[in-house]
Formats: sequence, C-alpha cells, structure tokens
Amino acid sequence: MQNPLVRVPAALPVLERANALRRRVEARLRSFDVMDWPGVRYGDAPEQVIRMWELNDLAPRDGWPAVLLIHGGGWVEGDLSAFESLAPRFARRGIAAAAMNYRLGPVARWPAQLKDAHAALDRLLATQVDPERIAVWGHSAGGQLALMLALQRPEDVRCVVALGAPTDLELLARHGTERLDLVFDDDQLAAASPLHLRPPAPPPMLLIHGEADPVVPVGHARAMHARWPQASELWELPDGDHGLRWPPVGALRLRRAAIAWVERQLAPAPRGSKWKRRKKADR
Repeated sequence: MQNPLVRVPAALPVLERANALRRRVEARLRSFDVMDWPGVRYGDAPEQVIRMWELNDLAPRDGWPAVLLIHGGGWVEGDLSAFESLAPRFARRGIAAAAMNYRLGPVARWPAQLKDAHAALDRLLATQVDPERIAVWGHSAGGQLALMLALQRPEDVRCVVALGAPTDLELLARHGTERLDLVFDDDQLAAASPLHLRPPAPPPMLLIHGEADPVVPVGHARAMHARWPQASELWELPDGDHGLRWPPVGALRLRRAAIAWVERQLAPAPRGSKWKRRKKADR
C-alpha cells in the first residue's frame, strides 16, 4: 500500500533502508546504561503492546517523568520501531520513553486507534512513572492521536508534541492525499479532528510542521495554533517535508529543540549517583 503519510517516496527506497539502518545503529549506541522493556502489553490484541526504555539508575521518589511515543502511518501502517533511536535519548535525560503500537486499519476502524492510545496511557500510568509528568509525542497520524489524547485528558498529559499532524480531517479528506475511508466513516471526521475539540484548559502544545509538506499542509498546524495561541507554540521548518527529514540540518536542529522543549516541560531530576535519592524539581 502506498501511503504518503509516512513513506519516503517510492523513488527513494535506498534512502528508506539507509534511514532504518541509521536508526538501528543510533539506538544501539544510545542504549548504553538504558534498560529496554519490550513487549509490555496493554490489551489482548497482538498490536496492543508498548516498548519502554528507562535509565539504569535510581528513579526520583515519585517515579520517572515519561513520554508516550505514537507512530504515524495514516492509521493503516507503521510501528513503534520508528522510535528506537529517539526513545533512548529521552531515557538518558531521565525521561522514561514508551513507544506504542496500536490496531491499524482497514481491519480496525476508528475509534479503535484512539481507544488504544487511551489504553496505552493507562498502562503507562500503572508503571513506576510520575503521573504528574507525562508527555505525548506523535508524528503524522500519531500526531493526531497525540493531540486527541492530550485534549481529551489534560489532567493526565503535561504536554504534547505533534509533528506534521492533521488537525482537521474533513479538510484532509478534501485535500485528497489519503484514503481516510479506510479507517473513518464520513460522519466521524469532525469529531476525530483535534481542531474541533474544546477542552477548558489544554496542556502546552508544540506544533512542528514542514512549510512544504505536500501530505498534510502546514495550514493544519497554523489553524491549531490560531485556535489555542496561548497554549501552543508553532515551529515551522522552511522547505520542510512531511517526514521532517528535509532539509536535513534544519530538521535535525528542530528535533533536538523539540526534545529539549519536552525536557523543560517535564523538568526531570538531574542525573546523579545511583545510590543517591533524588527529588524531582518543582514546577
């Protein structure tokens, strides 16, 4: 299935393989002194699983702050391996990372994907994490799920990062880049659009989008920022694509800045001796 929401264009399969190899190499290098917990189940379906990374050190007294990572793929493909190099970077900063899989269309139709995101968050909260310091991070369709989760449960989500996220699914359907009918009924599109949710107090939102995104136009992020100007920040990548891999230098800087943004929001305890009891920083 050709899915523009996550795939590198078909003319560049070598780049896609090289990128997958890079992620594996980076994951191995960054996983030093990081514990990896694969196969943590949050449901009975084979896809309902999360993989967790945690610093091999004493946790703060209230548990690690944590980030839930949600992959893209147009709600019909992709998996948590997309985060195997990013997750250890969070863990090494004292932020437990949990990358989730979820049921995919067209076998599983909406709202199965959103229900899985809620269930994965519940499972994460049941582990030894700080329930007051949970972030959600998602790309593309995962960004839509991350925003939905954060806006529906602001009491459980401290902050959210959405990269290349569609925020208005009716507009996306008219744009014609994706077969939304594989997952959604027409009468579900408005309710599944983060732009139309009205929480009384949304958590801080970081919206990152490529200005030249041909799949989910940058107008989605701009509209979301205009709806919540006080609660959101909008970072646009000049000439940026949907995968936020191009231009490479600018994309790399933006991702590093986004990780630092999450770190500031969650304020993890400083790393120290494994034998020293550490307190979390007060917000």
